[in-house]
Amino acid sequence: MKRPSFSVSVATASQLHDAIDRLFPLLRADASHAPVARALAAAAASLPPSTLLSNRLLHLLSSHQATLPDALALLSSLPSPDVCSYNTVVAALARSQRGLASARALFDRMPRRDHFSWSAIVSAHARHGQPHAALALYRRMVREPGNAGADNEFTASSALAAATAARCARAGRELHCHVIRRGIDADAVVWSALTDMYAKCGRVDHARSVFDQMPVRDVVAWTAMVERYFDAGRGGEGFRLFVHMLRSGVRPNEFTYAGVLRACAEFTSEMLGRQVHGRRVKARMENSCFAESALVHMYSKCGDMVSAIRVFEGMPKPDLVMWTAVISGYAQNGQPAEALRYFDMFLRSGIRPDHVTFVGVLSACAHAGLVDKGLEIFHLIKDEYGIEHTADHYACVIDLLSRSGQFDRAEEMINKMSVKPNKFLWASLLGGCRIHKNVRLARWAAEALFEIEPENPATYVTLANIYASVGLFDEVENVRRIMESKGITKIPASSWIEVGRRVHVFLVGDKSHPQAEEIYAFLKKHYVKMREEGYVADTGFVLHDVEDEQKEQDIGYHSERLAVAFGIISTPEGAPIKVFKNLRICGDCHTTIKFMSRIVEREIIVRDSNRFHHFKNGSCSCGDYW
Repeated sequence: MKRPSFSVSVATASQLHDAIDRLFPLLRADASHAPVARALAAAAASLPPSTLLSNRLLHLLSSHQATLPDALALLSSLPSPDVCSYNTVVAALARSQRGLASARALFDRMPRRDHFSWSAIVSAHARHGQPHAALALYRRMVREPGNAGADNEFTASSALAAATAARCARAGRELHCHVIRRGIDADAVVWSALTDMYAKCGRVDHARSVFDQMPVRDVVAWTAMVERYFDAGRGGEGFRLFVHMLRSGVRPNEFTYAGVLRACAEFTSEMLGRQVHGRRVKARMENSCFAESALVHMYSKCGDMVSAIRVFEGMPKPDLVMWTAVISGYAQNGQPAEALRYFDMFLRSGIRPDHVTFVGVLSACAHAGLVDKGLEIFHLIKDEYGIEHTADHYACVIDLLSRSGQFDRAEEMINKMSVKPNKFLWASLLGGCRIHKNVRLARWAAEALFEIEPENPATYVTLANIYASVGLFDEVENVRRIMESKGITKIPASSWIEVGRRVHVFLVGDKSHPQAEEIYAFLKKHYVKMREEGYVADTGFVLHDVEDEQKEQDIGYHSERLAVAFGIISTPEGAPIKVFKNLRICGDCHTTIKFMSRIVEREIIVRDSNRFHHFKNGSCSCGDYW
């Protein structure tokens, strides 16, 4: 495309102003226009001095990194630059981490500063990872005489952002008191900054208190507060506030719906997710890839790929996020063939994949044991699409190799990989070692995980399980002693099922449920039928060095079995059962539920910490490979 030409032989200030207007958006987007900008600055030297013209040239030259040195030179040459002149260059320098020190030095040399000066330098330090320096600057502004006009909603918001970045509730509380004393707490931006600060400092109740005092609460404020509850893991309060929002007459936007739907996925609240979907349809909201992607994600995380695909196919032009949600959804739901089919359709759509898309595809290959296909896709990421491999890509391939027992290749890849292994990679290797009872690499993976997250009980428990599976009970006891000495306790296994608009939670051997007698009677009756059909308990999943009969009793009443049994006796005959578990399902429970699905002629869906298992007619969607 032909570049616009400019006449630099300007005769009047008016012509120069016009040239600056035309050049500014071009230079901001493309450094190739820098010579023209320099020529305009040179032409200005022949005109009568003008502070307005000088400041406009500074604004132009500061718009791109390539001409920032020219802006500094021009500022130095001005006989009497005003505060606006300095502000322009300080703000430009502060855009990058590299220029922050120069911005601070120039700021300190300013003969006079206004609220923009202080706001720019405070926010820059907060933005570039120096929140404590930002707070110190704000305190200096408050202390120095003559800055009363600078202490306003803009600088206060910048300081609150610094307190948020520092996760310093004490500093944030001081700022809160200060803005009230100064009477600058009427601005909506300040209110928003206060709620954000309290929430991100772990004071969600304080954030709610500020929210309740806000004079005006628009949809943005409501959405943000709802999200803050979800981010804090307080889903019930987040959902209740969303209902309060609806009753207050505030109309949710696509971001509100997307946030609530993501929370429904996170908390596996399928019924509520369906209600939110229905309300959105009744409100006749326009199709939005942002909200529709959240719907696809919600349904897939709740094990309903039929509804997820219905939403997907209702979008005329699915975007990258929606395609990725569908591919990942099929992978998580144990349908790798469909994940790969949709990946091929996605590539034909012409949309370029990103690194997240490939994580979903590689995960599908890992869950299906498609080693050659997975490695082929792994190499395509960089060779064909020019995307650098991430730690998550490597984690998926290590999962793929270790699940299939190819430990030599997995070990070689870890030793040669170009990025630092993350916790997901080591956990994948440890999981593969559990399947194939590889004690040597299990120890290696566990030691790496102890360095990354020493308080995570899952690593200790998995390592102990591996030792128990090969009869190393002394090592099991050693792991237990280490856990006790560090005060680390095992996360209790729990499973839950939603029946009759209520969530019923079960623990191992739980007898606290009102229908416990019926549940245990049902299981005892069906264990007899299962043994008649060839079921033999796999007691290798029990840690204790005890007799086989005791081991069989230990695994007979795991939480997922209790939840499945309750679902069967509490729902209509033939209705599918959907159970969720916080930890990985054990091998014997997996076998048991396969038998139960055939005996009671029901589809039983179990989502554990890794994936979905769809049991039907005595088989599972994972093909016993998980």
